[in-house]
Amino acid sequence: MTARAFSVSPSGEKFPLPSAADYEKEFARLKEIVAAQREQGREIVVVVGVGFVGAVMAAVVADSTDAKGRPRKFVIGMQRPSTRSYWKIQLLNRGLSPVKSEDPEVDVLISRCVQEKKTLCATYTYDALSLADVVVVDVQCDYLKESLGNCRNGAADMEALEPPWP
Repeated sequence: MTARAFSVSPSGEKFPLPSAADYEKEFARLKEIVAAQREQGREIVVVVGVGFVGAVMAAVVADSTDAKGRPRKFVIGMQRPSTRSYWKIQLLNRGLSPVKSEDPEVDVLISRCVQEKKTLCATYTYDALSLADVVVVDVQCDYLKESLGNCRNGAADMEALEPPWP
């Protein structure tokens, strides 16, 4: 029997990575949330990657309103469930920013969208993409140049877009 892997937040809190059995329950949870959001006429946006750019992007979209001040979008932040970053999902679902920013409004924005407006949640399942009207990809895909001054010789590091399974 193999030991269960954990993701550890910067504060030291440990979160067990989801097991194969967790995925079905997670997708059922999302489908229920999305159905309720669609009943309210909201568009479903999935933001892939909830790091420095993605978490803020997800919150900004989740906080957006129509001309009458009503939320028109529901955002699902999707993060690959790796030992390095699974903790971000757990913090986001609590209404806590998984990133530290010089702008104090980031923490307020994320908290408001998750806890008050209920227009933002996070997940680890790629099945969330099947629920989306719009997908925004905010993952680290560094361009690796083989030589300085020549951008034609190089490649993008696509590992962040690859699923965690073989």
